[in-house]
Amino acid sequence: MKISTSFLFDRATNRMSTLQNQLATTQAQLSVSKQVLSPSDAPDQAAAIQRLKGEVQRQESHSALLKNALNRYQAEETALSSASDIVIRLKELGVQASNDTLGLDDRKTIGAEMKALRDQLLSLGNSRDDSGNYLFSGTRVKTPAFSDDGSGHAVYSGDQTQTRIPAGVERTVQYTRAGTDVFQRVVRPDGSSAGFFDALDQMIMAVNISNTKSIQQGNADLEQMHNALSLSLAQTGSDQKVVQSQLDVLDETSLRLKSSLSEIEDLDYAEAVTRMNKEMMALQAAMGSFSKISGLSLFDYIQG
Repeated sequence: MKISTSFLFDRATNRMSTLQNQLATTQAQLSVSKQVLSPSDAPDQAAAIQRLKGEVQRQESHSALLKNALNRYQAEETALSSASDIVIRLKELGVQASNDTLGLDDRKTIGAEMKALRDQLLSLGNSRDDSGNYLFSGTRVKTPAFSDDGSGHAVYSGDQTQTRIPAGVERTVQYTRAGTDVFQRVVRPDGSSAGFFDALDQMIMAVNISNTKSIQQGNADLEQMHNALSLSLAQTGSDQKVVQSQLDVLDETSLRLKSSLSEIEDLDYAEAVTRMNKEMMALQAAMGSFSKISGLSLFDYIQG
């Protein structure tokens, strides 16, 4: 093979160019802490990175939704627990008021306390979550669940729509609750019914006018109310456990995905620094050799 001075220069130049490109790539990798700088560098690896990133984002989005639901359930639990305590107190007052030894004034005193407790229940029915959304308005989360109709009666202003969210494989949990499902109507032995707050108002009226028979009916109504609140409280607690369990699964899955992503995407600093030092030494050696070669004639190079 014929060797010319031009060939020697071209080979040395190509060698230095290759080493410079390798060094520049390693330095760029170190600057961003990533193995792949552009998809064209490693198409298969880049595709795997994008797939894993998409899966991580999907997991995090679902996790955020469940965390929001968990906060909502905790707010519901607080409100329902307080409501249950109030109904228990109302039951105690109802038993006192049904005692025939009490006079009208004594019963009016009890009625005044019952009215205050009724108003507290109405306030709890309009509880909100951390985002300011009403808990018991169904999907009408910006509308108070219960309001006064102007004549002293509480009316439900939400809707009956139930929204459910996924919480595991083929499993969903209820996300919104209707106030009428929590503060339920009472059904009486004669087949008639009354709204939660209407029944309370009727009992308070019975206590204030000393109507023993109606007070006894009110005590039966309160028992139904308490049972309904206890059931709602149990459901909220159950939903919390399901959501927390799914959050634990998502956290583990997300951690595994991020670990896999890190192995494919993140740079091994120790290996990269070692490689950069080798490439710098190789480039310096190539530049030194080129400097010597460029000062020789082809004849001197062959003879040397």
